[in-house]
Parts: sequence; C-alpha cells; structure tokens
Amino acid sequence: MAISDLERLKVWVRAGGRCEFCGAYLLEGKLTYKNYTLGELAHIVGRDTTPGSPRGQDLLPTDQRDLAENLMLLCRGEHNEIDRAGSLDLMTVERLRQIKREREEWIRRMTGLNPADSTVVIRLIGKVRGREVELTKATTAEAVIRSEGRFPEFPLSLHGDGFEVDLRQVFGEEHGDATYWQQCCRQIDQIFEYRLAEALRQDLVRHVSVFGFARLPLLVYFGSRLDDTFAVTIYQRHRSTEAWSWPETPTSPVDFYVESTSGACEQSAEGVLVLNVSGSIQETELPVELCDLPRWHVSPHGTTPSVDVINSMDSLNAYTSTLRSLMSTLEARHKHIRRLHVLAAAPVSASVALGRLHDAHVHPALIIYDRTDGNYTAALEIQ
Repeated sequence: MAISDLERLKVWVRAGGRCEFCGAYLLEGKLTYKNYTLGELAHIVGRDTTPGSPRGQDLLPTDQRDLAENLMLLCRGEHNEIDRAGSLDLMTVERLRQIKREREEWIRRMTGLNPADSTVVIRLIGKVRGREVELTKATTAEAVIRSEGRFPEFPLSLHGDGFEVDLRQVFGEEHGDATYWQQCCRQIDQIFEYRLAEALRQDLVRHVSVFGFARLPLLVYFGSRLDDTFAVTIYQRHRSTEAWSWPETPTSPVDFYVESTSGACEQSAEGVLVLNVSGSIQETELPVELCDLPRWHVSPHGTTPSVDVINSMDSLNAYTSTLRSLMSTLEARHKHIRRLHVLAAAPVSASVALGRLHDAHVHPALIIYDRTDGNYTAALEIQ
C-alpha cells in the first residue's frame, strides 16, 4: 500500500521542507540550486511486521503505519542511517517520535511568528573563574521564542551567528588584571562601534535580545553599550532550570528597596553602591578606602538574596526601576557625587541592566569592582 498524497503533504508541511535531523533544505540542490524533491519519507515504525523491517515489531497497527504521524521527512543519508542494524538500539521508536514531535512543534511556532516581531540576538561569551556555559545560537533562539514569541535573527555574519563577542580566548581571566579588562572592553567596543552601527544604518535593528556570560564588570560594561535607539530584552541562565528562557509560568515578581548609610565624608564627590541581589556583601568586605563614603544598598524586599531571586521579566523590571529611581535621587539631591563605586553580588540580567540604565550625561561615573580571592578591587570605570 502506497503512502497517500495527503499524508505526504502533511509530512512535508509539518517538517517545513527540511530534514528533521540535520535541517537540510530538501527542495533545492546543493550544487546546481535547481528545484528538486530530495527528501525521503522514513517510517518510524517499519511498514512491515517482519523482522527485517526497522522497528517493525512495534505494536502500532499496520493500517496506521503509512500515516503522517508515523513518518519523518529526512535526507537520504539520515534515512539510511536510522534504519541500519547498528543504529536501531539508539534510534528507537520512542526517540524518533520525540525528535519528530519537538522538531515539528518548533517549526509550527517559528512559522507562526510575525516577521515584524523580530529581534536581533547579541551574545557575550566569556569565562568566569575558568568556567563556561552553553550559549549557542540554538539555545538563544529557543529562549527568545519561548519567552516573548519573537522571531530571532542573526544578521551580518558569514555563518549567520549574528552579533557575538567571544572573550574566551582573552588571556588573563583567572587573575583579572588591568590588561584583561582593557582587552575585553576593546572587543566589546568593536562589535558595537562597527557591526552594530552598520546594522543600525541599514535599519536592521529595532529590538535586541541580550545574552551574556562573563565576569560581572564586563557584563555591566556590555550593558552600558546598549543605547536607547532600540528596545532591549535581557536574558539570564536560571540555576533552578539551567535554561535561558524566562519561566513560562507566571511567578510573583520580587520587589527591591534601597537603604542609605551616611559616611564620615558626607559631602564627598564619591559614593558607594552595594547590590545585594544574588548574594550579600558584608560591611567588613568593603575596601577600607570606601568605608567612610556615603553608601546605598539595593536588596530584594521580603526575601533573601539568591541566584534566582530575579525569577521573571517583571522582577528584572522592578529591579531596574529601583535602580533608575536611585540614580534620579542622586542626580537631584547629591549632585556633588561624581563617582560611584559599585560592589555587586548580582546575576547576569541585573548586571547588564545596571550598565544599560546608566546615563553618562547625568549620572556619576561607575567604578565597577571585581571580587577575586575574597577581596574587592576596582576593575574598570564607566564614564
């Protein structure tokens, strides 16, 4: 019994004309670029119940084996491989069904997005104490689609990877000396001053989705380069789920509050901002030269600082609003403060948000500190 034209059409449409494993486009030749139908329909449960039919011993009724639900669109190589005897213990019915389901659900979401709701993905990839995390194009695309229903774009790149600042090869991360910070800032500047500027001139950027993993001072500096010419959504990796997407289930947003402490040098041109978001910085940890300066502490209201305290976009917005209000207070009541020393225990999103809201024209310069071997030292200054 042949597969009907209707079932064939269902499989091709649901797969988007691409191999459900490797993603190869199956309606065009790779050499001639002429229109060809290169895809093959592969049975998950084999058409026959005989031992030689791959996965044919499954209990699926034979009259359902030629339906779209039991068929995958594959390129010839993938089709051949999943049916080889050596692959059958890995390419089981359950695994193939899962791959088919996830791939076709993803294509349905993607094709349902409005192109007007596109977003340009920018990634900052570094090391923290020698540690890295996964921050691939696929990871960021999934987070964008799940969190905001936007269409992720990766423009101006030979390989379609978009705007990526890769700091993993910069020497000196383990020590965090002045040369390391300078080299990293130069690489960040290159992306914003050349590639992003070119995209803006071509009117390619209206909304940006920001992902980052690097030392905290670099996250703040990265955020400071995101100006107000485009809308921004900031993402972070959540320890509880190990995912980059914001939770789909609504959670109660966390509010933040500010406490101020008068210093002995009340009219000093410098002050201290302590961010107790993902952890708590004790007074005894402050560098001795900062102890007499006026201080402002930002903390979550009604909960203990923790790595996942910013649990939603609403919580991040509440944190950002609190910081923006504090900066307005400094501008209105403490104009004598020209430099603000920032010591932060904060997750990625909070660090990037601090840099983004800083306005060099009206706010004090930010001196961002790094914590190494239990001591806080000034890493870089954001004018």
